[in-house]
Amino acid sequence: MEEPKQPEKDKNDAKFYVIGMRYSALGFEFVGCLLIFGYLGLKVDERYGSDPWGIFMGLILGMGLGLFTMIKQLEKLNR
Repeated sequence: MEEPKQPEKDKNDAKFYVIGMRYSALGFEFVGCLLIFGYLGLKVDERYGSDPWGIFMGLILGMGLGLFTMIKQLEKLNR
């Protein structure tokens, strides 16, 4: 009788966990960019009284930077 190859299965499971964690980190980076630039836009609004435009521009810049970093990281992960 042959013994089952349990270590090989564990090795594959660990590989999938690592890949999943890398992809989930992309989402956290994107949300982090949105939060940081949204907060900076809010502070610009408070300081200069340009009520919706500071946070709007902050969120647009955060989304742009978040998408840029996400695309760069996805290119690196999919090589």
